[in-house]
Parts: sequence; structure tokens; C-alpha cells
Amino acid sequence: MRVPYSRLSRAELDRQLSPSLSAKDFMSVLTRHEEMTAALQGAEDLRRWTDVAYGEGARQRYDVTAPATDAGAGLPCLAFIHGGFWQEGSKAGAGFAARGYAEAGWAHVAIGYTLAPEATLAQILAEIGTALRHLRAHAGDYGIDPDRIVLAGHSAGAHLAASVLAGLAGEDLPAALAGYVLISGVYDLAPVAASYVNDAVGMTPADVEALSPLLYLPAADRPVHLMIGADEPEAFRRQSDALAALWGRELKRISLERFAGRDHFDILDELAPSGSITAQRIARMVTAG
Repeated sequence: MRVPYSRLSRAELDRQLSPSLSAKDFMSVLTRHEEMTAALQGAEDLRRWTDVAYGEGARQRYDVTAPATDAGAGLPCLAFIHGGFWQEGSKAGAGFAARGYAEAGWAHVAIGYTLAPEATLAQILAEIGTALRHLRAHAGDYGIDPDRIVLAGHSAGAHLAASVLAGLAGEDLPAALAGYVLISGVYDLAPVAASYVNDAVGMTPADVEALSPLLYLPAADRPVHLMIGADEPEAFRRQSDALAALWGRELKRISLERFAGRDHFDILDELAPSGSITAQRIARMVTAG
């Protein structure tokens, strides 16, 4: 399955793949998320491990947040991969949901990775695989149950998370994680490679074929929850619709939730509101049966 784009001019394709152009106030969202992440440090009701190295690169680091009251417990965990079309963003704004999860008795991990053009897309995906293996191997150090880790990603991060389930980061990972949350992602890379995004990322035609999750079936039957904003560009909405249609034939538990009034950035505020349908679906991913 492919996402059609050939009838779009380069200008229109660039516009649709520039979600900041249609967002209400993307900078305020990004700034708020960085402030929420910074506020975690030093909080007495939280345990924090920052800049945990999973590799030698400067960005090969992750931050762990856990509730102080559950020290030593086998906590479920939400591991989050930030977006930025693989060339922008960092874990400095990726802890916005950590406090909400800690209050619900979860740990939260914000994963950083090397950005393009310093790293190729294949190298970035390999880094995510390394980070997840490192996290599982050291989960006990943070009171995390390694078998109850849910992987979430936004935009480019959703591509990386979907690629993990497709087996593109290693055959050992798809079944090792409890579930996947894919937010406003790109799963067929062909339109992206034909746009301005590829000026920095440098995907080749071979990369598009090898690294597009939409060209693969999921490598394990794990619950998947896709999220998309109704106010996002059509290019992004088509990506989520296509993956839900294809993987829906293979997975026992898959859902697609469209959020009215949400754009590509403020949809992230739907990730962890207490009592929401999203939170309930994520919680069920780590519940036996």
C-alpha cells in the first residue's frame, strides 16, 4: 500500500508537509512542553535519571521520570520519541506528559537521538533500537517492568515507533514491547522524500523502500493506537488512515482516534489526560488479557 501524492505539485507537497503552517500556535506548544519538561527536575515527588547514555553520541541519551512513592516497583512505562522530521527537536521538550504518567503510577522515558544530516535515517532508527534494548536491560534500575513498556512517538517519532513494530530496528524488539502509540506519523516515506524535508535527511529511493513501515506488516501482534488531529494537513491524515487500514487486517487490537480541533502540535496534549479514552487504551496495553 502507498500514500498517493503524484498529483500534488512540489509547492503543495511542501506546504502539506509543513504542519507549522496550518497549526494554531505551534511555538507556544513547543515552548510549553519544554517548560513542563524542565519543571520535572528537582521535583520532590519524582525520581529522575537524566542523560542516561545508551551510546557514545552526544544525543544518544534518554531521561527517566518515575513516581517517588513507587521506588523498586515493577512500573509500566511510556517511552516517547520526539518528532521534528528527524532533523529538529530534542528530548528537552519530550517530558511534557511525564508528570501525568507518574501521577498515574507509570514511569516515563524521553528518548533522544542524533539528528539528520549528522545521521542517516537508517542510523537514527538503529539508535532507537539500541536505546530500547538499553532501557529494557536496565529497566530494573528505575523500577520499570521491562515487559510493560509502551512505545509512543510523534510525527517523525511515530515513524520510528512504527518501524520498530515492523521489525526494521531488529527482529527482537516488536514483541518485546507491550504496545505502540503512533501520533501524527508518516509511514510511507515516498511523499516525504519528494519534499523539502529530504534536503536535510537525504533519503535515497532504496531508503524509501527499506524504511517505510507502510510497506511491511507488523512483526508482532501488539496493540496499536493511532492518533491524528482533524485540523492536520491531508498528507498526514492519509498516512494514518493508510496504516490503520493495512495493519488493521493483521492486528487484534488497533484503533485510530481523530481529534476534532487538534492540529499537528496540540494533539500531543491528548496523550495523557487523566481518564481520557487515550489514557484508558494505553493502560490496557500493559494489562494482561
